[in-house]
Amino acid sequence: MSTEEEEEGFRDKIATVDADGKRIWVFPKKQYGKYFTKRSILAYSLLAFLFAGPFIRIGGEPLLLVNILERKFVIFGQIFWPQDMFIFALGMVAFVVLVIVFTVVFGRLFCGWVCPQTIFMEMVFRRIEYWIDGDWNEQKKLDRMPWNGHKIGKRALKWGIFWLISFLIANTFLGYII
Repeated sequence: MSTEEEEEGFRDKIATVDADGKRIWVFPKKQYGKYFTKRSILAYSLLAFLFAGPFIRIGGEPLLLVNILERKFVIFGQIFWPQDMFIFALGMVAFVVLVIVFTVVFGRLFCGWVCPQTIFMEMVFRRIEYWIDGDWNEQKKLDRMPWNGHKIGKRALKWGIFWLISFLIANTFLGYII
């Protein structure tokens, strides 16, 4: 095997799976710094906007409503009926093109700062995980610990809170539809 093949050998296996096919868990460290603080402020602002959105009214209409059953679509207080679908479709195509162009130009910025998956994972669920399980060293210790009352209690608390937050998120999204 040449030196080049040896250097590229890391591509032959997945870093989070061992030789037996079992998962190797990753425990991330807490983040700190001025950019993380700015990112947190933006993320919490977006989360506040998401949860307040169904209650914001413009001209008596909700900010955003996609009511498929009544065939009524409201975007920024403007109502679109089925006969307005060409306008709605044109706006959606423009929005998708804008998202694609923005992602091509500023993709890393989008993924790290405003992507919903990143916001929920890093600013909601991971914060709760750090609060209950501790930093990555404590999480590793807890993972290696045998199943006892302490570990079961922490896991039950964490997963219970995760379930409640997921329920809240799902009902918030229903507020945009119903």
